Amino acid sequence: MPSWVVPLIFLGFSASLSNFGGAVGLGVLPLTRRLRFEISVIFLAMEVLMPIVGLLLGSRLAGSVGSQAQFIAGMVLVGIGGYTLLETRRETKDLKIPVKRRTIVLLAVALSLDNLVVGLGLGLLHAPIPVAAGFMGFCSLVLTIIGLELGRQLGNRVGERSELFSGLVLIGAGLFVLIHPS
Repeated sequence: MPSWVVPLIFLGFSASLSNFGGAVGLGVLPLTRRLRFEISVIFLAMEVLMPIVGLLLGSRLAGSVGSQAQFIAGMVLVGIGGYTLLETRRETKDLKIPVKRRTIVLLAVALSLDNLVVGLGLGLLHAPIPVAAGFMGFCSLVLTIIGLELGRQLGNRVGERSELFSGLVLIGAGLFVLIHPS
C-alpha cells in the first residue's frame, strides 16, 4: 500500500468536519431541495479545488495561508452565525432569512482554506492529484449531505426559531474551529 493512502483517509475526513458543522448550521434553515443541492455542489467543488491549488501554488503560499486557515474559517463561521442572529432579531413576524449563493461560496471557500496545506502535504507524499482531490471531495460530499440532513431534522424540531438555532450552531462550529487544534 502506498504511503499516502492512510494520511489521505485521515486528512479527507478530518478536513471535511468543518463542512459538516457548516452544513448542520445551514441545514437548520428552511432550504429548498435545489438549494441543498447547490450547497452540496459548492462545498464539493471547494474541497476538490483547494488541495489542487495547494499542490500548484507550492509551499510558500500554502504555508502562509495554512497558518491562518483555521482562524479565517472560524471567524467566517462566527461572522455568518452572528449575521444570522442579527437578521433573526430584525425579523419579528417572518423569520425567513434568505440564504444567498455568495454567502454559501464564501463559507465554502473559508472552510476549505486548510485544504491548501493538505494538498501540499499530499503532494510531498506523492499522492496522485486526481485520487487525492477526488477522495477529499467524496469525504466533503458525504459529510455535507449528512450535516444538511441533520440540520433539517433539528430545524423541524425547533420550528419557527430555526434561524436563531442556525446562527447559534454556526457560531458554535466557528468557535470549535478556532479553539480545536488542527
